[in-house]
Amino acid sequence: MKPLLQLEHIQKIYGNGGGVTRAIDDISFSVENGEFLGIMGASGSGKTTLLNCISTIDTVSAGAIRLDGQDITRLRPKELAKFRRENLGFIFQDFNLLDTLTIGENIALALTIRRTAPQAIDPQVQAMANTLNIGDILDKYPYQVSGGQKQRCACARAIINHPKLVLADEP
Repeated sequence: MKPLLQLEHIQKIYGNGGGVTRAIDDISFSVENGEFLGIMGASGSGKTTLLNCISTIDTVSAGAIRLDGQDITRLRPKELAKFRRENLGFIFQDFNLLDTLTIGENIALALTIRRTAPQAIDPQVQAMANTLNIGDILDKYPYQVSGGQKQRCACARAIINHPKLVLADEP
């Protein structure tokens, strides 16, 4: 079976000359479809940097990252947005919800960005929200709900498009 995600000899180096910091130094691993992987380590050990490289938010200094066999380290800038939209779901530590949108609108945003037909958005949002037990707060704003409800909203937004890979930074 071909791995879903494969990292080969990843390095991320900041600086040059005498002021070099190796945030990631020769990391290799693979993840099969359906597997869950947790990266643990001390603060400042490179966990978020690694996540940012996998998500194409940051670039590697050396090595290859493949998702479904495609080397994402070679994507051109114009290809990155489409790649992220079609393949990745993000759950951030601080939720990254938009305060001016309701919980339902925050979840729907992922579908809107993907250009889902407008009539298909509400049923998908309601179904996902019900699955995560937040169907009753879709009309509330982030400041009106608990931290756990915000987190479930962020999870719903990340998985509503059925991405190949969900990346979570200390969710």
